[in-house]
Amino acid sequence: MFKLSQETIAIVTVGLALATLIVTGDAANRAEARADRDAIRAEARADRAEAQAARDAIRAEARADREAFERHITRLTQGQSRLTGIVEQMRTAGR
Repeated sequence: MFKLSQETIAIVTVGLALATLIVTGDAANRAEARADRDAIRAEARADRAEAQAARDAIRAEARADREAFERHITRLTQGQSRLTGIVEQMRTAGR
């Protein structure tokens, strides 16, 4: 039967122990990297949602400002039309 020396057995045992540590450490690093990646992705999604909400708020405010401006312009146009009508009546009445 084949016999191994104590030194060979010790070297093989240390090699197996080191290989186990490497594999375990690698798996832990992968899990940690995956968790970090997931956290970064979740943060990016939250940032995108926040930015979208800010854009929506800005658009709503701009729309409200535009509608208020349109109402103001319409009132001014109507007032100008009334004044033009009054001036025209005064011209025709004076003739």
